[in-house]
Amino acid sequence: LAEVADWQNLDLLPGDANIIMDDTYIGKSVIDPNTTADTLNLSLGKDKRIAVKRSLVKELSSLKTSGKESKQVFTYEVLVKNNKITDVNLLLKDQFPLSTIKEVIVTLEDGSDAMVNAETGVLTWKIDLKPGESKKVRFSYSVKYPKDKKIVNLK
Repeated sequence: LAEVADWQNLDLLPGDANIIMDDTYIGKSVIDPNTTADTLNLSLGKDKRIAVKRSLVKELSSLKTSGKESKQVFTYEVLVKNNKITDVNLLLKDQFPLSTIKEVIVTLEDGSDAMVNAETGVLTWKIDLKPGESKKVRFSYSVKYPKDKKIVNLK
């Protein structure tokens, strides 16, 4: 996703846009300046040269029950690898769940230095990668709920 600031000065018209990256046609995106806020977002599609793998870290995840409630901890690791021949600066985003049920309490336990939007549960990391370089980030959240209920982890 490309984020374009100060796009209002570009006199853009609504319509399809051809996306070309590194002299290669990637595909089409849609420009809609009528529904865009201060930043214009353009979908660039998937860059196959940036590998992202997200996995549950089982040894750091747990389920504990005491009294009338259960507490489940989920820990995820996201590995990002730059397979390009140039440096890459990117924003990695993930999300932890939010609860709208008062008996279910979700708490971010470890955001691994991410910028956290508590209203949406979105975690954002700024990552700079050299060619061939990999970086890992982890985050954990806990869910407290009545022990007679079950929760579903929607990976």
